[in-house]
Amino acid sequence: MHGDLLFGPPPDTLQRLLAPTEFAPLKRLLGGLSGEQATAHLPGAPHSIAEIAAHLLGNLRFNLDLIEGRAPETRADWPGVSAAQWPELAQALLDVDEKLRGYASRPEVLERVIFPATAGEPGWTAGYKLAVNVGLHNAYHFGQIVTLRQLLGAWPGTP
Repeated sequence: MHGDLLFGPPPDTLQRLLAPTEFAPLKRLLGGLSGEQATAHLPGAPHSIAEIAAHLLGNLRFNLDLIEGRAPETRADWPGVSAAQWPELAQALLDVDEKLRGYASRPEVLERVIFPATAGEPGWTAGYKLAVNVGLHNAYHFGQIVTLRQLLGAWPGTP
């Protein structure tokens, strides 16, 4: 049966993959921004920092629902965010991220099959889902947030 399932890395590796890094921990990515900065639409950028954060939150909640055995709620992929909503959104993202990362150390959760194998497609375990869909997806959007903060002059070390 193992040939029909995709597994993530071992728990200690997955924890490191999902852990805040010295380069861009999520708290640093979101911290110190006003609602106006977070919702600013910069020329040429398709989304604001707040919209990216809302998209990330929806993705993390979707994955949390799957890992906790719930049917994921339908959510807008790119919801609009007002400046007044920013503080609550940022905190919710930090909270859901922390909860998801907590599962990275639990082998009994990581080995759970999230998507069973189908004809021609292997099944996915929770560990694989965390590594691929959470780890890679987060990294992509974290980079966008850093770039937007640099363009706003709101990233430490930006001239």
